[in-house]
Amino acid sequence: MSDQSSWTPDESSQTLLTEEGWLQSTVISAVAYGIDVALYFMCFHLLWQQMITQRTNYKQPLSLLIYITVSFILCTLFIASLADFTQLAFIQDRNYPGGPSAFENDMFSIPIDNLGNVTGILIMLLADALVVWRCMVVYTGCRVPPWIIMIFPCLMFAACVAMALMWLVQVTTTSAYYSNSINFTIPILVLSLTLNITITIAIVLRLLAFRYCVSKALGSKYGTRYTSVAAMIIESAALHSTFSTFIEALPQVQVIAMLLIIFRVAQGNAWSKDSVNSLMTSETQPISIGNIVFTSRNTSETFASSNPTLGAIEKHETCEKSDHNCIAEGSSAA
Repeated sequence: MSDQSSWTPDESSQTLLTEEGWLQSTVISAVAYGIDVALYFMCFHLLWQQMITQRTNYKQPLSLLIYITVSFILCTLFIASLADFTQLAFIQDRNYPGGPSAFENDMFSIPIDNLGNVTGILIMLLADALVVWRCMVVYTGCRVPPWIIMIFPCLMFAACVAMALMWLVQVTTTSAYYSNSINFTIPILVLSLTLNITITIAIVLRLLAFRYCVSKALGSKYGTRYTSVAAMIIESAALHSTFSTFIEALPQVQVIAMLLIIFRVAQGNAWSKDSVNSLMTSETQPISIGNIVFTSRNTSETFASSNPTLGAIEKHETCEKSDHNCIAEGSSAA
């Protein structure tokens, strides 16, 4: 039996590793696309039901419906482009000098690869725009003015858009001037990853701070809908940061992260501008100390302050300053 090592292509180990990563990322991308399909139809169903039942407040469901439909079309075109280009490199043009890796580097401007490049960068920008929006929503009602928190993410997103345009010009042209200039592939990926990591950390810190205040004021069982580990992972789009090394699969993972956020929004479980007030008014329970039970007659007004969670803590610590009814039980009731 012949030595299997003789079957290995005459290519460097780095080239073989690049080709292996490309092929494996293609498989991961196909699996992720299947998840995209399932999540898209789940989100579509929920948003469509909201549009039918809430005829007076249909703008947000309609906007999200358009958003997920555009994203789904783009990720479908991307997976089709990726599958066709992979077939060209590994099957139809397998004898190209230098192998599939050289084919990918030299044939970046052919139409089928351009389709994948354009759809992939558009998906990235849509995903970045969504996480910037979610960061703005999560920090609504914070003691710090929102514009101070959002100025850095917005500037980074603007830089991503500018870098994406330059990258598209570079990969869609065969001009020697652009082809031999700075390669914008790594900078745009690093910039987008930095933006997502920054927003992931900011959102997680906000949710952790909120959980601490709520747990101290009301108990650890409250607020878990917004501050559980799963909720923080979804809200912060942490999947994008985790799978950033799989470039071919990255657009599909970005769509998964987007659809998970929108699915929580459609379910009513995602963080919204009214999450703090709704949590305090719906989940606040009477406090009993010994034989004394404290109840609140006007809880919604007490907690609707510039810093609701701290207001909740102050309310429980100094009940004599709030509008409470003290109901005596025990010996006096007897």
